[in-house]
Parts: sequence; C-alpha cells; structure tokens
Amino acid sequence: MKKYNKIILLIMLGIFLSCSESFLERTPEFAVSDEVAITNVEDMETSITGVYDEISGAYYYGRYMFLIPDVMADDLKQNEQANRIVDYAEHVQNVSDPQASALWAGMYYANNALNNIINSDVPVTGANQNVKDHLLGEAHALRGLVYFDLVRLFAQHYTYTADANHLGVPLILEFDPTLEPERNTVKEVYDQIISDMTTAISLMNDTSRSGNSNTLSATSVKALLSRVYLYKEDWVNAEAMATEVINAGYSLVPNDNYLALWTTDNSSESLFEISMTDVDNQGGNSIAAMYVEDGYGDYLPSKDVVSLYDAGDARLQTFLEDTQLAGDYAPFRVNKYPEVLGTDNTKVIRLAEIYLIRAEARAEIGTNISGAQDDLDAVHQRALPSALDNTDTGQALKDAIFLERRLELCFEGQRLWDLMRKKMDIVRTQCTSSICQITYGSDTLILPIPQDETDVNPNITQNPGYK
Repeated sequence: MKKYNKIILLIMLGIFLSCSESFLERTPEFAVSDEVAITNVEDMETSITGVYDEISGAYYYGRYMFLIPDVMADDLKQNEQANRIVDYAEHVQNVSDPQASALWAGMYYANNALNNIINSDVPVTGANQNVKDHLLGEAHALRGLVYFDLVRLFAQHYTYTADANHLGVPLILEFDPTLEPERNTVKEVYDQIISDMTTAISLMNDTSRSGNSNTLSATSVKALLSRVYLYKEDWVNAEAMATEVINAGYSLVPNDNYLALWTTDNSSESLFEISMTDVDNQGGNSIAAMYVEDGYGDYLPSKDVVSLYDAGDARLQTFLEDTQLAGDYAPFRVNKYPEVLGTDNTKVIRLAEIYLIRAEARAEIGTNISGAQDDLDAVHQRALPSALDNTDTGQALKDAIFLERRLELCFEGQRLWDLMRKKMDIVRTQCTSSICQITYGSDTLILPIPQDETDVNPNITQNPGYK
C-alpha cells in the first residue's frame, strides 16, 4: 500500500511518469486517516465527486479502459501511422508499460479514496441519514466497479480455472501505509465485488444524486452487477438483476435516432455514463482522438466486424466513411465517439447490453427460450426493424446472442472479455497486424503487474510470461 500512495501523489501532481527516485520517497499527501479527511456528509460528497473525476481520466474510462482491451482483440486494426499503445495491439506489452502502470495506479488511487469514505464515521441526524446512506452506497458500488475492472485487466477470466482460484489482484479495504499485499484469488475478488455492489443497492435510492446517469443509482448498480454475474456465469442472478433493470422504466433509443445515442448525454437507455463536460473532457487524450480523422486516427474498425452487419442496420451509422483512407485501411472510421475533444459522455453500461445479458442468461438456463429470443429481438430489431423474429434454440441461439453482442457493443471495451469468457481464440481474419491469431489463455491477454509495483512489494506475484 505504501507504493500505491506514492503513485497516488504522483498522479495528483500529474507527473508520475517522469519523477526522480528521491521524489518517490516523499511522504504521500494522501496518507491521512479517515477521521481527519472526512468529518461530515459534505466531505463524503466532495470525495465521491473526486472519484468520479478520477475515473473519467484518460488512463481509465476517458480512454484506456475501453481502448486497450479493444485493440487487443479483433474489432480494431492499427492505422499504418499508429504510435500509441501499439504494443497492446501486437501483444508485446511489457512490465515497464506506462499505460498498465497508469491504470493500476489510478484504480488503486480511487480505491483508497473510496475506502476513506466507506471507513469514515460521520455522525448524521434526521434527513441527512438518507443522504449519507446513498453516498456510502455509491462508494461501495464504485469500489466494486474498480475491482471488477482491475481483475479483468490484470487477471484471467473467472472460469479460467474450475474454482476461480487463480491469481487476481490485491484486495485493499482499509488504509495501511505499511501494507505489502499479496494477490487475492479471482474468486475472492469477485466475492468482494458482489458484496460491495449488493451493499450499495441496499443503501441507495432508485434516483441518482445528479438526476441523470452521470452518477450511480440503485438501478445502475444492478445493471453493473448483472454484468458481473454474467462474467461469473451465475446465470440465475444475472437474469434476476437484468430483469430488475429492464423493469425500471428505461427504454431503448428508437431506430431512427440511433446515431444520436452517441452524441446525446443521458439518453433514455443510458444506465451509467462518465460525464465529459467542457471542463472534464480529456481533449487530445480522449478516446475520440484515437479514432476520428481530426485526431490521431490511430485505430480503425476491422473489416471483420464491419462485414457482419446487414444492409439497413442502423448501427452502420457508427462507421464513418473516410475517402482519404486507402488499401487495407479503407474506407471506415469509428463514429461512436465523434467529438474530437472528447466532450461526448463515455457510456459505461446501457439498456441494450442488459437485454443481451438477460438473453444469454436465459439461453444458458434453458427454461425460457422464448424470453431469450424476445430479448435478442429487442436489440436486433431496434437496429434492423425488418429483421424476422428469432427462432433459434440451443447452441444456435447462444451463437446469435454472442454475435449480437459484437454488433451492438463493439468499441465499448467488451469484445476481448467476451472472447476470453467463451474460451475462444482471437482470430483477425483480415489482418493488418504482425500477429493475426492469439490463442485462448495466452499470457498476453492480461496486463503485466507494473514493474514499479513488483520492485517495492516483495509479496506480489507477476503474471506469467512477464519478467
């Protein structure tokens, strides 16, 4: 934990990638007790707001939480001029990689801040109790989300081993500047995630504090928890959580307004999205800048994924034709993040995914096949109203749902983990990379524990394949 707090200080000063060793040895300003840092409900709210700001950064949901897993899979290809995170696209990342270090540091910074809130003892009376409970619920939910993201990035998926007893990430639930933690198992991390999110739901209101999807509500936490259960292959709970969300009053954006989904903040189907105001946005460090012509344009949609859509599918609007592209790179760009300065909110989870979660859970359970078909149709026919009702059963239905996830959720940071949890190889069929197939279970499917961490923590184990 000592290292985490050193990294935290460096992040706060914005220069952690270029500091001297002597600077690293300074006492972190963040290293204060819960009682000193948070004494009232207003302090709790300020701290929670700080965490939302932190996760909006370029090293987290502002760019790399979506971009890194996507470039590691098969829906994106590098432009020939690409010079950012190319190592991930080529699966040659290493322990000194600055993006892995930034993700690790930023997430544990957020975790420390959330622990500070959760472990505080703030006295309240009357109406303030409900406010405090909701804020405490947000802290639990965000901590669950942080650990879910950490364990996906730095560990193999839940069913990689039969009992999920393989290495996950360290669980740090209390402030201790002397701690040198070992890695918990993936099962232990998932248990904590589920505990945090379940606690959050019990404390929170159905309406968010902001009145929109920029902050969490009990319903949006249920949506996140349905995704956790899906990845765990707990089909019964995945279906139950998804059903509660679907019944909560959200609605899919209609077919004729589909493209506006990506430029409209807090649409009718948005359950949780990261606010990117003129003040908050990442500018040239945004995920948009990696895709659009007026930005770096480093990554382009693969023909593998573009070729899968039927003519007339509204989702084809999320591919923008660029007549300046030629050869293997022609002719499309990603259009889900159209504003080059990154002022469009980042959609973390939305209702279309919840329908597909419930469809997959129902198909796996096998007792409500018509319900699974209806859920699949809700998403597919929103995009292509002329599509016939789905009549698939068995493995054909599961395959159709898996395909629909790719069509609906591409470039939203999902594809890599969908392939991993289905234990499938990554096959880049129209390949412009030096590596066109990555075998399931390969060491490079997960990020290295940063060298900065292993240098100072003798108890932490590096991921296989990294030295």
